[in-house]
Amino acid sequence: MLEINNLSHVVPGKGKEPLRVLEQVSFMAPGGHVLAVIGPSGSGKTTLLRILAGLTEPEAGTITFGKRDLIKQPLYANQLGWVPAGDDNLIDQLTVRENLISAAMLRGAGRTRDEVLSRVSHVLVTVGLENIATERTSALALPQRRRLKLGLALVADPVIVLCDDFTVGLDVRSEREFEALLKMVATDRPDRIVIHATDSLSNLGAYDTVVVMHEGYVAFHGPARAVPHYFTVPTYDEVYARLAKRPAQRWGDSWMKHRDAYYAAFKLGGGVADKLSAAEEDPGDEDRTIIMKQKGGDAEETKKIAEAEVRPIIPLPGLLSQAQHLVKRRWSLLRRTPGEWITHAALLVGAPAIAALLLLPNLKLLKEVRGGSTAADVLWPAAHTVSMIVLIQILLVLFMALRLGACEIAGRRALYERERIGGVSPIAWLIGSLLFMLPIILVQSIWMEMFLDIVTGGLPGNGLAKLVLPALSGAAFAALCLGISANSGSKERAHSAALTLLFANVLLCGALLGFPKILGHIVHPFITAHYGWSGIIDSLGKTAYFEPIDKLVKTWFATPDLAMSMLGVHFLVGVVLAFVGLRRRG
Repeated sequence: MLEINNLSHVVPGKGKEPLRVLEQVSFMAPGGHVLAVIGPSGSGKTTLLRILAGLTEPEAGTITFGKRDLIKQPLYANQLGWVPAGDDNLIDQLTVRENLISAAMLRGAGRTRDEVLSRVSHVLVTVGLENIATERTSALALPQRRRLKLGLALVADPVIVLCDDFTVGLDVRSEREFEALLKMVATDRPDRIVIHATDSLSNLGAYDTVVVMHEGYVAFHGPARAVPHYFTVPTYDEVYARLAKRPAQRWGDSWMKHRDAYYAAFKLGGGVADKLSAAEEDPGDEDRTIIMKQKGGDAEETKKIAEAEVRPIIPLPGLLSQAQHLVKRRWSLLRRTPGEWITHAALLVGAPAIAALLLLPNLKLLKEVRGGSTAADVLWPAAHTVSMIVLIQILLVLFMALRLGACEIAGRRALYERERIGGVSPIAWLIGSLLFMLPIILVQSIWMEMFLDIVTGGLPGNGLAKLVLPALSGAAFAALCLGISANSGSKERAHSAALTLLFANVLLCGALLGFPKILGHIVHPFITAHYGWSGIIDSLGKTAYFEPIDKLVKTWFATPDLAMSMLGVHFLVGVVLAFVGLRRRG
């Protein structure tokens, strides 16, 4: 039995009075039960689900499941099935079966592949997708995507399934089919409880009971057949209009006044009362109450639930197992997304080519300096060319890092939130993202340096610094962009913020505009590009190029060792920011 008692929740207002989203919400639901939570927008339905899922902590009240206090000790991840609103939390590049297998791999440890496939096959049959199991998710119609969302919540065999607006946007026929599907899901396991929060008033008879909410208050809880009679309306469609005619608190007080009698009549809450016969409405009582004849108890079903074998909770995989699966999946998605891997391939070829083309006009000057020329009209333009080509290398690497990191989390936030509620560790997601991005950055930066060395016959500078510093710059900037991505509400905002950071790196790195040393020491610790560029320039200290560059650019140069250390700090800052963003509840 799931029992909710006097649950209240307040949302702090910005410059306004706090908003009371839930006010003394109380109801209960037994195993094998399908319950609808209905009410107009803003009635508190989604907040209630988030509290039940452990995503939001209530201000007051208790939630018990069996003998367990769910506020002090939330459900284990695999005891909860969460079906979120929205249709952007599926992986379109995978097939229906692959989506379910991926969810099962992330949520179940110690199972053989045959056991995983058996569970997935059972879920496919349960949600009615066995005939299209090999179809790409991107090709599914809306009703099929909803079935898949439900299936993803069922792979871990949860005991409580929470659905937020599961049938929104569907036609009437599909709504009826889905409500029947929820009933089948509830009966698939005797102790399972399915709760569906919805605005829809059609086909309420498909649910075992209905909770009607209005501005945070429970206005009614009982069988759907009693809803029109209780609210004195001829049809379900007029319930919301009726609710609007009285303050929410009065509806709540009215229900609390008559709740025990109704629970006894409907045999809710354990059937503690004797059977009650129908009574006439008191014409003078505006709050009106109807005592309906109690339904006969289904003793056989109750016994079945009581004697049902307690199913063991499926343990979650370890951190490394989850991270390993996420890395493999991310690389698989790259292969299946032509637009993404073609872009990376184009950058791998195009970025070095662009740098070489910009270098080509002054390539002769570099050859003359290598040949021993120290003439000012040769050395100074050559030194400027070296400084600029190093800067261009660093900025191109940062741009490629931006493309990888800025949308890596923000673009898949809905997917992450669904999987996190299912028990996926934020650290595993972070590791998966880093192990996807870093090899690409490493290959791109090293190849660019090798390509330019081949084209020019060898750029000046320390070989190790020329290879390591661009790669570290890219890794550090990718991590910072990942941190921005994890803390942004959308991929558009993340991309815009990352572009702003890149623009700041271009202007403030010190290669275009020199800084007095004091100001440079204040600004440059925040500029990734400065350390990639200046570390390489500092390695030119014993060459003829260094003195002209030092005079051309009035700034300070970090030694290669200092540059590597600071880039490592930037990388760690980005990782910490990304972790904080992933831990933040959506």
